[in-house]
This record gives sequence, C-alpha cells and structure tokens, in this order.
Amino acid sequence: MNILVLLVVFCFFAVLVVVGVLNSADVTVNLWLWHIGPVPMGAVLVTAAIFGVAFTCTIGVLDGIKIRLTNRQLRKQLQRLEEESDALRLQLARHQGPVGGHPSATEG
Repeated sequence: MNILVLLVVFCFFAVLVVVGVLNSADVTVNLWLWHIGPVPMGAVLVTAAIFGVAFTCTIGVLDGIKIRLTNRQLRKQLQRLEEESDALRLQLARHQGPVGGHPSATEG
C-alpha cells in the first residue's frame, strides 16, 4: 500500500514539473489586496504544491493526536473494566465455594 501511495505522489510531482517547465511564462498572482508578479508559472505551481502538502500534513498530525488521545482513554477504560471483571469473578468464586466437591466430603 505504501508503495502505491509513493508512486501516486511521485507521478503527481512529475506532472507538476512537466507543466512547470512547459509553461515558463511569467504570471501575476492576485491575492485580494496583495499582488505578486511577475513570477514564473513553475514557481507558482511548486509553491501551491508545497502549501497543499503542508496543509495536508497538518491535518494528518492533528487527526493522529486526536486518535492517540482517544486510544489512551479507551485503554484506561478497558483496564478499569478488566479490574472490575476480576473483582466480580473473585466475589462470585468466594460465594460458590468449592466447585465439583461432593457435599458429604465437606461434612464431618
């Protein structure tokens, strides 16, 4: 699976390089009140790709943190439930007495 992801990412960046090299004309980038230009089209594509990757990584890291916190809470809950289950088993074993023993063997 990881090889497939790496292959797709490599193809994506290869396409960006080809498009950037073939379109070497200068462009002006307009960002509301901020104008940048003239800048080569390849630089605009690379910058957009870098910001896209950074944004995606940030989302992934935040999601990973959320998953780790949830796992920690679930581990604590599982440990608490296992301790409660063990206590109930012990209490049940104390009330039942010897298992499979003949009643006449204990009298006497």
